Amino acid sequence: MVLLGSLFSGLAAARAQVELPELTPVRFSGDQKEVRLPADVDDLVVAAGGRYLILKLEAIRHLIVFDTVKAEIIKYLSLPSRGCFFAAGARCLVVLSPEKKTIERWDLTTFKREQVVPVPFPENVVQMAMGHASPGPLVFLVSAGTNNQSCKFMDPNTLQLLELQQFIEPEKAVEETDSRRSRLMSRRREEQSIPKYLKSIHPSANGQLVATDYCMMMVTGTSVGYRLNRNSGLPDAAGNLLYAPKSVYSVGQDQSSVLSEWGIPYPAVQPGLFFVLHTRNRNMNAPQSGIVLRIANYPKLLFPLGKVNTELSIKRDDFKVPEEKRFTFIPDAKLLIQVPNVADKLILHKADLEAMLKNSQDDYAYVTSIPPNTAALGQTYQHQLTVNSSRKVKFELTNAPEQMTVSDSGLISWKVPNEFSSPVVPVEVQLEMESAMKTKYAFLINISKIVVDMAQNKELAAAMRDKARQERMQESNDKRLQLMLAKLKESGPRAKQLAENNALGYLRQLEADENRKQSAPVLRTWKDVSGNELDAQMLEVFAGRVKLKSNSSGEYDIPLNELSAVDQKYIREITAAAREARKKTKAAESLAHSPYLQMRQVYAGLQRSLQELRGRFISARSRSREGEPLLSWRVHLLRYNGGGDLYKLFRHDEPWDSEYNKRLIPLMPAYYRTPNSNVD
Repeated sequence: MVLLGSLFSGLAAARAQVELPELTPVRFSGDQKEVRLPADVDDLVVAAGGRYLILKLEAIRHLIVFDTVKAEIIKYLSLPSRGCFFAAGARCLVVLSPEKKTIERWDLTTFKREQVVPVPFPENVVQMAMGHASPGPLVFLVSAGTNNQSCKFMDPNTLQLLELQQFIEPEKAVEETDSRRSRLMSRRREEQSIPKYLKSIHPSANGQLVATDYCMMMVTGTSVGYRLNRNSGLPDAAGNLLYAPKSVYSVGQDQSSVLSEWGIPYPAVQPGLFFVLHTRNRNMNAPQSGIVLRIANYPKLLFPLGKVNTELSIKRDDFKVPEEKRFTFIPDAKLLIQVPNVADKLILHKADLEAMLKNSQDDYAYVTSIPPNTAALGQTYQHQLTVNSSRKVKFELTNAPEQMTVSDSGLISWKVPNEFSSPVVPVEVQLEMESAMKTKYAFLINISKIVVDMAQNKELAAAMRDKARQERMQESNDKRLQLMLAKLKESGPRAKQLAENNALGYLRQLEADENRKQSAPVLRTWKDVSGNELDAQMLEVFAGRVKLKSNSSGEYDIPLNELSAVDQKYIREITAAAREARKKTKAAESLAHSPYLQMRQVYAGLQRSLQELRGRFISARSRSREGEPLLSWRVHLLRYNGGGDLYKLFRHDEPWDSEYNKRLIPLMPAYYRTPNSNVD
């Protein structure tokens, strides 16, 4: 078993060491082998430090486990539903079902399902990932249905979310060159945007660094530090390098080196090595198609891998497997695995870089160990460098804190002081061979307590800034309130009186319109006492005389007693009914706070609102953006019932019972008064 050192203290204490299955060179006859699959590959992840590939075959709703040493499929695992996400680490496989909203953990030794829990967050999962040689954490890229996408972290051993302190490392170039104002603006901009607008996640094999499209997340047991990264790329296994098109970025040195050759670099499964993908399909200026194996920091050592047709994995536009997963280089297994466009098979290529190096007779040295990325105040930090080299190597610290040492065997030791100011410590080691050839190896150490303290101080400072901002807003709101109250005291009673007068005026106008409609002349046949008939409409009855209008012969003014007895009775009945209706209305309106009059005024306002809103009723209440109720229909009806001035005095972004709006309640028009109320 291979032991991978880890100080990931935020997870279970038993994981101070991670056990990985042994990787030995793959065995099959010839240089290539094809492994047929039962369906097309839709996605894949590396697991157990490179011992396994886990492939998703959506068509048959299964994951298959491919053993890279045996070069064969060893297990089929059923998926709980379609559209599942999955990730794998050193010892376990985790599957998330969006349909069933569950998370499953599978053991990579027994390949049995160990635990199933509900998804503990409401957001939609966009991507999930995990360092393939790490104990965790499991990283979720989630979205709440907006442009904001952020990360959540989970302990894969317990399937519980981790509450990690967040720390945003200021951009180095800005901190060293820009003015104080520019630095503050840059920090605030990064604090507001970096953790919220992530697009993709790519963890290193040890899980200690997660690369995104424009920032890096440096993960410790208790915190996650964000660093702006203008060289977006894929991390190497140790989380020390980022491989981007045309460049390799050193995290420890915070600088990039340009690749001198065409092609796209991709990290190997183990540290210290990478390969460059060449394809003429993507770049007609490329000298050739194929794979070139490389050593980090050795630009002149190029080892083309023959008989790899890269065009087989590039040409299809609808290829589901991401480009960075179509080739997997596993140095310890001396194997390169290719997923072709016709994804119902794997193409295995033997890739013995160690033999190529020996045959080249060139000097080389590269580090294959993964450094612990966390140290504690007052404790001793140690990291044993494991180096693959052509000659004996001499070690020298070229950038390191005081009291850090490196032995002749490559053991880095540092008694961390009890008091230390920097949260992140860069370390650079020079490897010098007997031939005087030199190369450098750099990495970062996070001082856990300082990182956490800085994150907490950051939160405290943010809370203090927020409190100061709220106090300023409160002071501004208080001043605004005083001005509005003064205006309210001055103009409120006048606005109330105007609203009541206008509402009554609108009602009288409405009643007049209704009376005109109800008293519209009716065409009927009239007779006089002599028996003469006339088809006419009655216009008016006044002082014992009747006015009639004939469409054919004009108007007539006739004494009432010259009409027939039937017509005289008809006129007496309709005039008596009109008098009685007027008496009832007058009696109802004469009562103090007449409910009849109040309802008629509300009715008049509703009629006007229907006209202006084209047949739509006003809402029962307005609501805030968050859906909280604000002002009722009574306030909004003022606009249509002559109370526009009073309506403008309300604060429409506050509820009806806010400190200010409550002062307007006594100013509401009398037609809203509850019957029998004693309120003036």
